[in-house]
Amino acid sequence: MPLAHQLAGQLLWLIASGKLPAGERLPPVRRLADRLGINLHTVRAAYRKLEDDGLVVIRRGRGTHVLPFDGRQLAQIAATLRTDTVGIIIPSMANPFYHALLQGVEEVATAAGTLLFVCNTHDDPGMAARYYAQMASKQVDGIIIASHNTAELVHAPGDEPGGGEPLLPTVTVDWPGCSGPSVLLDLEDAGYQGTRHLLAHGHRRVGLLTVDTEAANVGLVNMGYRRALGDLRIEADTALIAAAPGFDMASGQASLRQLLGLAQPPTAVFAIADTLALGALAEIKIAGLRVPGDLALAGFNDIPTAALVDPPLTSVAAPVREMGAQAMRMLQEQISGRPLAQMHVVLPVALMVRASCGPHV
Repeated sequence: MPLAHQLAGQLLWLIASGKLPAGERLPPVRRLADRLGINLHTVRAAYRKLEDDGLVVIRRGRGTHVLPFDGRQLAQIAATLRTDTVGIIIPSMANPFYHALLQGVEEVATAAGTLLFVCNTHDDPGMAARYYAQMASKQVDGIIIASHNTAELVHAPGDEPGGGEPLLPTVTVDWPGCSGPSVLLDLEDAGYQGTRHLLAHGHRRVGLLTVDTEAANVGLVNMGYRRALGDLRIEADTALIAAAPGFDMASGQASLRQLLGLAQPPTAVFAIADTLALGALAEIKIAGLRVPGDLALAGFNDIPTAALVDPPLTSVAAPVREMGAQAMRMLQEQISGRPLAQMHVVLPVALMVRASCGPHV
């Protein structure tokens, strides 16, 4: 690769990483050439390439300045070269849900000889946008985005929201309502099945452990909880709904403590994630209560730990590994230019009945 292109690529990475923010002045051509030990015409060519790509502006007598960050512009630049690499953006490495998702993606990618880059956003949409731009600047062939609404990054500037073609092959996972290719779970049915199972045991005060967010993937599970109550003409009691700050077990423990503090606590609880349910199980035991004798409990995702705790946790199983594999196969089809057989794939869920929802005494 010519030196000018190598230098432009390094500067592109610094812009994508936020190391060179908007308005930053790049070093004068001669100074940078002397520092790197290269010809000043090479530096000038690199700056011109960045200007042609819309990343900097060159003004005579005022120098070269970085333009405002635009992840879509970086994606457009990246869509010109096959590298046999793909990226995946996930919200959390600590959540077992994403371990299974990565296993499915990796299985298909490895079989095709594709290198996988994994980025953890720590549930920060701003980091998702930055990672998307960084991977685009490294010219990955495509990107899988899990549980983040980054639709504004995958369409060309000037498109209507949700319109136009993605600048890079992109598949969204676990985010209902996206316009491009996606692989989803039947989230409403998950909330419905878990809650309905508790109702079938005779419970009428069924609590909900959810997460304090308006995310589309959370809202559908909550909707399934309400639909199950509605089938029996039970009005959802907001006092029985505890919204946790996150999906971790500590959040589930604190939320369950909140429900146990009610004058009329629930007799059963459905948690929208097994990690929340496991935290709730710990809090129930601390309170000296029995599961399911005093409080029945069910979760969602059926992570491996769910079957190992005491008592084993009833959970709505999600085919998360298959979701990852399906997303990677869809991405491969886009990269190769083949038409997709399905734009949106919705995978079914299934209730796994265990001892935590036994007959209520």
